[in-house]
Amino acid sequence: MRLKFTPDAKRPDRRRITLLASTSIALLALASAPPSMAQTRLPGVVITGGTLGGQTERLVRPSGTASGQSETETTLQTDGDGQASSTATVNSSGETLVGIPSEKIGSAVAVVTGAELRAQQVRHAAEALRSLPGVQVSSSGGYGGVSQIRMRGAEGNHTLVLIDGIEANATNGGEFDFADLPTEDIERIEVIRGGHSGIYGSKAIGGVINVVTRSGRGPIRVEATGEIGGLETRGGSLRASGGTDRAWLSASAQHRGSDGFNIAERGSEKDPWRSRSLALKGGLKLLPGVTVDFSIRETTRFANTDPEGISPLTGLYGAIDGIGSYETNVLLAGVNLKWDSADGAFTQILRANRNESDGVTRSAFGTSRNLSEAERVGYLATYRFATPGLLGARHAVSGLAEKEMDAFTPFASFTDGLRRERERNAFVAEYRGEYFDRVFLSASVRHDDNDAFKDFTTWRTSVSVPIPEIGIRPHASVGTSVALPGMFEQFGSVLNNFVGNPNLTPEESIGWDAGVEFTFDARSRTVLDVTYFRANLKNEIAADFTNFPVYTLRNLAGESTREGVEVAFKSQPLSWLYLGASYTYLDSRDPDGVREIRRSPHAARADMTATFAGGKGSLNLAAIYNGQVADLNFGTFPSTRVTLDDYLLVNAALSYKIDPRVELFVRGENLLDQDYQEIYGYNTPGLAAYAGFRIKLEDPSTAHWEKYR
Repeated sequence: MRLKFTPDAKRPDRRRITLLASTSIALLALASAPPSMAQTRLPGVVITGGTLGGQTERLVRPSGTASGQSETETTLQTDGDGQASSTATVNSSGETLVGIPSEKIGSAVAVVTGAELRAQQVRHAAEALRSLPGVQVSSSGGYGGVSQIRMRGAEGNHTLVLIDGIEANATNGGEFDFADLPTEDIERIEVIRGGHSGIYGSKAIGGVINVVTRSGRGPIRVEATGEIGGLETRGGSLRASGGTDRAWLSASAQHRGSDGFNIAERGSEKDPWRSRSLALKGGLKLLPGVTVDFSIRETTRFANTDPEGISPLTGLYGAIDGIGSYETNVLLAGVNLKWDSADGAFTQILRANRNESDGVTRSAFGTSRNLSEAERVGYLATYRFATPGLLGARHAVSGLAEKEMDAFTPFASFTDGLRRERERNAFVAEYRGEYFDRVFLSASVRHDDNDAFKDFTTWRTSVSVPIPEIGIRPHASVGTSVALPGMFEQFGSVLNNFVGNPNLTPEESIGWDAGVEFTFDARSRTVLDVTYFRANLKNEIAADFTNFPVYTLRNLAGESTREGVEVAFKSQPLSWLYLGASYTYLDSRDPDGVREIRRSPHAARADMTATFAGGKGSLNLAAIYNGQVADLNFGTFPSTRVTLDDYLLVNAALSYKIDPRVELFVRGENLLDQDYQEIYGYNTPGLAAYAGFRIKLEDPSTAHWEKYR
């Protein structure tokens, strides 16, 4: 069966008008750009996730850099022998980030910076990740609906999400809902593809998404935004920050809501939603070399929903107008005590964090609530040393001991209401070596001692070999991964619909990738990266409809396979022009050789950002393509496969600073007014426009704190 969506008769004219308008804006912006043809280097990219050592680097302020300059790579960090080993970058906000340069990482990575998020005017993190290499997004009904991220054909609960070092995946299903992640206080999102259980343990089969929020260092500053737009959308944020290298603090609040649209294909009922996020982040230097930092984030989201069923009008299965809603409350909190000694060669971190996700679902059948809890405490140590007489090498050895506790409690009249717990102790060792500044190796091994499942030992290794003389960098990685069943999958239930299976076993995978990064112009840093990947999956957890209409879950026999090619391109040919593009081919199949649902074989993206009027203005254009994708019609027994049409989303964002303190912006989404579905039976929003402002106020008496950013 193939679904074909026929646009309204008026839509072609609106599309032509929209395309003409967006093209005119683009030409006007380019015409206003400065005449200089001077080339510039692409921003340096550093990675803090994907390795244990990347989490232990020190914060250093590059000398001679000014606030507000574009992100520039500056090698500063030194080992105990004075040898440089890591990189500090100054971002568009003037804040300093420290991590491992991407050319020293054998993993396939992509980084979305805070500057890019603000240029694109992205309000939810999932939108920033759409069609990046290896990444696909599925949302059930727009911004207010559940948003899943699948990496390299793996399931949503096979992507590990870290926010300021805190694991954000809920224990009930093992996933993180990206609708719970607004972007205003995000500094960078690192997308690290490939299995990483050898470092992080469960869930990191497809990859890791590492989110770093903005710190509070720098002058005392207050920032506020406000926005209104299509679908009766209203939003705003407020952030206050300030601090030196001795003490710093940042507090932010974000709110967004909409009267919504009808997520069902038929009917006129609107489905409103709203989201609120509060965050507090700070730190204090207790003694020379000793610091403590913390992060607290709470997000609450409410959305009206439509139940799934068979429409009496069309006879098709999907969302139909009806009574329903859900509300989630997510709390992430963490604290770290860090001690640098031996002139920075030895770093120790004691850390503890908590993740609590409380979800309430209301429907015509009643109300259910599921509480997920996770607590982790750990000790991480990294020692760095050099052996200049032996292979001109620098080394970093890291060790982690961690204790984890997961808990799940269902609250509903049709559940037992019992609190389930499971614990594990983990031990991780990692080695990173740099040889002649030419060969960069990493290897890690992790052992998880589980009380509810068998014990697991996973591993990972990678290599990167930059050859700047000919402008290429081969890179490769290989490793094993595991994903524990979600606790709702084991013990949850939905009346007359779903019952858990306590006998599920963990999913296991081995995967590898190999690629080459090409640098075509050493001045403009035009870079193209091509990566091939392949992975298998054993014990895949899938739906079991043996007792339809009530279903459960089971482990499949056989082996699922995922392979494909990822292409990433970026270029900054002019100081005021940035270009980016990506393409992913994916072949993801179940043990029977059938393509898995909600994974398009083809996905692509193109972005252009241009600044004009001396940097006061910015224009961003983005085109996102998702190919045809298979899904299931659960309204038949057995369920039948359907094909959802491909779609092309075109977005545009324009901003202009009328004053150094005041910026105005407008944005258009889905400019082609595409009528498409990401999940069978659920509508998506059409053409919408938004407008708003951003205000930044700074205390001049603290301007000299800028050097601490």
